Amino acid sequence: MSSKWQLRRLERAARADMIEIPQQDGTVKRFPPSAGMEAFSNWMDRLGAGDDAPPEHPLIAAARNSSDPKWSKSFYTANDDSWTDPVEDLSEP
Repeated sequence: MSSKWQLRRLERAARADMIEIPQQDGTVKRFPPSAGMEAFSNWMDRLGAGDDAPPEHPLIAAARNSSDPKWSKSFYTANDDSWTDPVEDLSEP
Protein backbone atom coordinates (compact mmCIF):
# COMPACT_ATOMS: atom_id res chain seq x y z
CA MET A 1 0.00 0.00 0.00
CA SER A 2 1.66 3.23 -1.09
CA SER A 3 1.79 6.23 1.18
CA LYS A 4 0.25 8.35 -1.59
CA TRP A 5 -2.84 6.11 -1.66
CA GLN A 6 -3.07 6.17 2.13
CA LEU A 7 -2.86 9.96 2.14
CA ARG A 8 -5.68 10.26 -0.42
CA ARG A 9 -7.80 7.88 1.63
CA LEU A 10 -7.24 9.94 4.78
CA GLU A 11 -8.07 13.17 2.91
CA ARG A 12 -11.35 11.70 1.66
CA ALA A 13 -12.25 10.49 5.14
CA ALA A 14 -11.51 13.93 6.60
CA ARG A 15 -13.74 15.64 4.00
CA ALA A 16 -16.68 13.29 4.61
CA ASP A 17 -18.02 15.27 7.55
CA MET A 18 -17.06 18.72 6.27
CA ILE A 19 -19.58 21.36 5.23
CA GLU A 20 -18.75 22.09 1.59
CA ILE A 21 -19.97 25.29 -0.06
CA PRO A 22 -19.27 25.69 -3.80
CA GLN A 23 -18.20 29.19 -4.78
CA GLN A 24 -18.95 31.22 -7.90
CA ASP A 25 -15.31 31.05 -9.00
CA GLY A 26 -15.39 27.23 -9.05
CA THR A 27 -13.58 26.68 -5.75
CA VAL A 28 -15.12 25.00 -2.71
CA LYS A 29 -15.02 26.40 0.83
CA ARG A 30 -14.90 23.70 3.49
CA PHE A 31 -15.83 24.06 7.14
CA PRO A 32 -15.88 21.63 10.07
CA PRO A 33 -19.34 20.48 11.21
CA SER A 34 -19.19 22.78 14.25
CA ALA A 35 -18.99 25.83 11.96
CA GLY A 36 -22.70 25.50 11.16
CA MET A 37 -23.69 26.16 14.76
CA GLU A 38 -21.05 28.89 15.12
CA ALA A 39 -22.31 30.64 11.97
CA PHE A 40 -25.92 30.49 13.14
CA SER A 41 -24.94 31.90 16.53
CA ASN A 42 -22.99 34.67 14.80
CA TRP A 43 -25.95 35.37 12.52
CA MET A 44 -28.23 35.79 15.53
CA ASP A 45 -25.66 37.89 17.44
CA ARG A 46 -25.55 40.31 14.52
CA LEU A 47 -29.33 40.80 14.51
CA GLY A 48 -29.98 44.40 15.52
CA ALA A 49 -26.54 44.82 17.08
CA GLY A 50 -25.80 48.03 15.18
CA ASP A 51 -22.19 49.17 15.42
CA ASP A 52 -21.54 46.51 18.07
CA ALA A 53 -22.23 43.69 15.58
CA PRO A 54 -19.48 41.06 15.52
CA PRO A 55 -17.71 40.43 12.23
CA GLU A 56 -19.52 38.12 9.84
CA HIS A 57 -18.65 34.42 10.18
CA PRO A 58 -16.70 33.06 7.16
CA LEU A 59 -19.40 30.44 6.51
CA ILE A 60 -21.99 33.19 6.04
CA ALA A 61 -19.72 34.98 3.57
CA ALA A 62 -19.16 31.69 1.72
CA ALA A 63 -22.92 31.03 1.57
CA ARG A 64 -23.53 34.50 0.16
CA ASN A 65 -20.89 33.86 -2.55
CA SER A 66 -22.10 30.35 -3.37
CA SER A 67 -23.03 29.14 -6.84
CA ASP A 68 -25.42 26.60 -5.31
CA PRO A 69 -28.97 27.93 -4.65
CA LYS A 70 -29.12 25.65 -1.59
CA TRP A 71 -26.60 28.03 0.00
CA SER A 72 -27.07 31.30 -1.87
CA LYS A 73 -30.81 31.34 -1.07
CA SER A 74 -30.50 29.96 2.46
CA PHE A 75 -31.52 31.79 5.64
CA TYR A 76 -27.88 32.85 6.06
CA THR A 77 -28.27 35.12 3.04
CA ALA A 78 -31.93 36.05 3.53
CA ASN A 79 -31.04 39.38 5.04
CA ASP A 80 -30.34 42.73 3.48
CA ASP A 81 -27.88 45.43 4.51
CA SER A 82 -30.14 46.59 7.34
CA TRP A 83 -29.73 43.29 9.21
CA THR A 84 -27.43 44.77 11.82
CA ASP A 85 -29.27 48.09 12.21
CA PRO A 86 -30.23 48.75 15.83
CA VAL A 87 -33.70 47.59 16.78
CA GLU A 88 -36.05 50.30 18.07
CA ASP A 89 -36.64 50.03 21.81
CA LEU A 90 -40.40 49.53 22.23
CA SER A 91 -40.36 49.01 25.96
CA GLU A 92 -42.41 51.42 28.04
CA PRO A 93 -40.42 54.00 30.07
